[in-house]
Amino acid sequence: MNLNKILLSIFLIAPTIDVCRTVSTKLPAIYYGNQGWAMREIEYISSWIGKRPIVILLFTDWCNTSMNNLFNYQLNNIWNNRSIPVITWELVGCGGSSQSGIMQLVRNNTYDTYINQFGDRLKLWLAGNDGVLGSNDDRRAYLRLAHEMNGNWYPWSMGSTPQDFIAAWRHIHDIFTNKSLNSTRLQWIWCVGNVDVGSYTTENYWVGENYVDWMGIDGYNFGTSQSWSSWLNPNQIFDNMIIRLQNLSSKKPICINEYASTSIRTGNISNITAKHDWLQQFCTYINNKQIKMASYFNTDKETDWAIFGGIRGDSMWTNYSVYTAYRDCFQSNDWILVNSTNPRIISDEEFSGTGKKN
Repeated sequence: MNLNKILLSIFLIAPTIDVCRTVSTKLPAIYYGNQGWAMREIEYISSWIGKRPIVILLFTDWCNTSMNNLFNYQLNNIWNNRSIPVITWELVGCGGSSQSGIMQLVRNNTYDTYINQFGDRLKLWLAGNDGVLGSNDDRRAYLRLAHEMNGNWYPWSMGSTPQDFIAAWRHIHDIFTNKSLNSTRLQWIWCVGNVDVGSYTTENYWVGENYVDWMGIDGYNFGTSQSWSSWLNPNQIFDNMIIRLQNLSSKKPICINEYASTSIRTGNISNITAKHDWLQQFCTYINNKQIKMASYFNTDKETDWAIFGGIRGDSMWTNYSVYTAYRDCFQSNDWILVNSTNPRIISDEEFSGTGKKN
């Protein structure tokens, strides 16, 4: 066989090799299931979609009661349901009480006892049933600490400077790292709001590549549901911040930790078709932008966010109002699936957002 024929054969075979090596790259994620307390809701939405949300977002505060609930019940419920928790760790006390200048206090070691206690509980939980970190039954979690710090509505953005925030983040990260909580078990998400609100910019709060595994964004289409808001397409919500994050680091995967759309497009009138179309646009958008994880905020809170079980939908599934565009997005084969033979649910590479499979 001469050289030309060999080259021609390689050229003809190469596309087939590429197809064979195509891998799933996106982690299905959602905020639903009442913070890990109502996992039947996850079962229902999994049945509707035909795929299980691998990542479940939850919120917890700096309260001992909340810590006990988190490690004794919520995380277990999520993990036993074959999903991985994203722990949104909000620096507020019991009942939502806030401490002025909280990040300055953290950097000055005021909360070291609590942080160490939380880290020890997290290490024990990640170690699995045998209590030994590094064995086959180890678990996984994402930690989203002090999110949306570039806004002005959370205590960790008030009474503290970006320098306080950076020092506090690194301090907590170092404490956990010293407990051998490495990136195969725990991934850190540094998550900003899609726009800066207040005196500082996203860039001011950057903690550095050595302290971050993922860069996250929260962003919503409020439509005209609020007096100050207008209808925004996905690119209008996320484009600017994605570019800015990529400028901070070209190495870290980007996720969207909270997103949703209202149906209120004009005035105070619901437009279900407009929300359906927005969901379709978002599905295309995350593919084009190579977003590795996207978590829908499936709760009717400020407005009619929900795509499953909310007050509105474009269809009914059993007794639930649903938006079929959301389900349709998950019918492609580029979503990561639970690996039934992997006790840690997915591979290390999928967990870290590299898009590879073992």
